[in-house]
Amino acid sequence: MRPIPAIRGNLGTTEYFLATMKAAEVVSTLKIPKEMPDWDNETLEERFQREINYKRVKEHIAPYLATDPDRFFGALIVDILNAENVKFEALIDSGLRVPQYFSTLAKQVGVLYLEGSELLVPLDGQHRLAALRFAMFGKDEREQDIPNLSPNPDIGRDDITLIIVLHDDRKARKIFNKVNRYAKATSKADNLITADDDPVAVISRDIANDVFGSRVINWSSNTLSATTGAFTTLGTIYESTVSYLERVISNGKIDLMKLPSSEVLNLWEQESHRLWKCFVEELDVVSDALVDLEESGDQKRREIREQFLLGKPVAQNALVAGVARAVNTGVPLEVAFKRANLIDWAKDNPLWQRVLLNGEKVVSGKQSVNFASRFIALMIGESLDEKEKQHLLDQYRSLFDPSVAPSKDLPPVVTE
Repeated sequence: MRPIPAIRGNLGTTEYFLATMKAAEVVSTLKIPKEMPDWDNETLEERFQREINYKRVKEHIAPYLATDPDRFFGALIVDILNAENVKFEALIDSGLRVPQYFSTLAKQVGVLYLEGSELLVPLDGQHRLAALRFAMFGKDEREQDIPNLSPNPDIGRDDITLIIVLHDDRKARKIFNKVNRYAKATSKADNLITADDDPVAVISRDIANDVFGSRVINWSSNTLSATTGAFTTLGTIYESTVSYLERVISNGKIDLMKLPSSEVLNLWEQESHRLWKCFVEELDVVSDALVDLEESGDQKRREIREQFLLGKPVAQNALVAGVARAVNTGVPLEVAFKRANLIDWAKDNPLWQRVLLNGEKVVSGKQSVNFASRFIALMIGESLDEKEKQHLLDQYRSLFDPSVAPSKDLPPVVTE
């Protein structure tokens, strides 16, 4: 019989055992539900386990385990089938002499004995189980090499925590259902605040603190209420920085799930700080809003947000994306912001109707921000050929009633 050191506990009517097992043994012992015998013959009710998302495992979880020396995750909840001969022997039952003050502990701590015919299946943690296997061997579920993933056999020595329960049909389904139904994913704001493997999240937090000042940042939401004293949001800084780096610096998508080389990260940090320093220093509306970062300056920020579109996260996002477009066609970053400063950002400026405003309401959504960024980029000098200008004009006119659309023209390029 195979002994596993364990702690016995009870939660409600369920007895469970808390144990650790080396990752190599976990991978060789536990079965992913879909790999169980007769899986295809199970009824819908019996196949209560969700289908595994191998794409998520290959692209996100396994690379994290294989490359991050600080890797960590929570306990796997493991169901033992064919558990008729599984036995638990507490220290107090082993004949060992235990000091009186250890008597309660000795009833809980002991050894769980497995006969060898048991089947161990995760009720919660099958994606982590698959990721351990992928990360250790560099092979996917079809035994194909995983691109850009170097296997890390050292993971096999890691201690994996297991919460073990003996199989009961009703309880197994119920545990799976409740654990997954009530599990709450961390919010996007939480991830931006805590993520250390997302390079832009790390950079954005530094910018929020160093360039703006943490007090004028809304850390928990991507919107600003009428009463807040904040001027922008962490989410706005993050999304804008991503769009700028991808368009101007990296010339394509960047991996937000792992840190790049130190040289690349330093470049991204320098260019991102340069971007936001220009945003703060070259735009009068922004500079005025940040003169006083204390509570005494909150009213001024509220007034600016009420009067100017640049006090709105949507407009801030659109401006940075527009600057990225202009810079990508040869306009120097500082020049792009100097020109943007000459634009009339007042909310009552008719220029913004159907671009960033519908009446009094600020537009939102990726499609609207994308069009507004192209509109802004044109004004600050993005180089477009005649065909591209005509396409942009057609899009602009399509936003208006047909009776007035022909009278609408694109704004001129701002000159210093």
